[in-house]
Amino acid sequence: MYKEIDNKYLNIAMIVVGLLIVGSVAFYAWQTQGGFDGKALPPEEAANKSVDYINQNFLPENSQAKLKSVKEEKGLYRLLLEINGQEQETYITKDAKLIFPTAIKATSTEEESGSENNDSSETNAQIPKSETPKVDLYVMSFCPYGNQAENTMASAYTLLKDKIDFNVHYIVNNNNGEITSLHGQKEVDQNMREACVEKNYGMDKWWDFTTYVNENCGSDGSCWQEAAQETGLSVNNIQNCVDQEGIELMKEDAQISSENGASGSPTMLINGTKTQAVYNYGQPNKYKEAVCSAFEEEAENCSEELEPLEGANSAGGSC
Repeated sequence: MYKEIDNKYLNIAMIVVGLLIVGSVAFYAWQTQGGFDGKALPPEEAANKSVDYINQNFLPENSQAKLKSVKEEKGLYRLLLEINGQEQETYITKDAKLIFPTAIKATSTEEESGSENNDSSETNAQIPKSETPKVDLYVMSFCPYGNQAENTMASAYTLLKDKIDFNVHYIVNNNNGEITSLHGQKEVDQNMREACVEKNYGMDKWWDFTTYVNENCGSDGSCWQEAAQETGLSVNNIQNCVDQEGIELMKEDAQISSENGASGSPTMLINGTKTQAVYNYGQPNKYKEAVCSAFEEEAENCSEELEPLEGANSAGGSC
């Protein structure tokens, strides 16, 4: 999500609040005059204003956010929203002028061990070990954070692909057979194309196709046919798969994502356990280390160093 705001609010938010709450490419303001006045609204009033604003400015007409709960946390209000059957956390300032689509904790497991409300216990859990680690990446095809995760994971996958069970799933909503996604129908279409490439051509070709789209096609997938041709895939085969199997593939992913609690793009599970390593965008060594920690006997490739990605935003965040 992105909405441009007045520079004076952006500066204040980035300096004062941005160091504490990480997770959006920008901050959002209710007003373009007046600034942050520090006057707190009652939780329900602030939450309802924020939900109205999100529905009016960021969600398509067929998607509506509903407020499930609101509570104070660390000087902010934490909202639990339901969007097309999936839960999403959102933080707002108490005057409802700034909205943070997500938050990544800046404290370590040790620092939080004595805290009253340890929300990161699941994501900081120790990853179980296995002979062949199972790695599941959950994304939305036009989520910029999900795209960064894909680009970051690419070299780690290439290094370890023969030793792991790697899978990609798409975070979509199944509303009685109608498939929707956070970024609209164009995202649903691209999700289906990518799922068809994974199903019919395998993971290596999926990486080729998906990273080409990420780098060249913008946020609508308009050059997907070019991507297919450039990576040696059949445009007709992909489209036929989308027409005949696309909806069923998305229904399967909707169920898998729901069962595993993957509502934010990206989410990574290694041997069934969520890992915050996925938020280290541009740092494939972090991805490699997380996966390598799951081997019963560490693979020889795990000692190799991977080059960081230039220009990647390593601040974390999700859609």
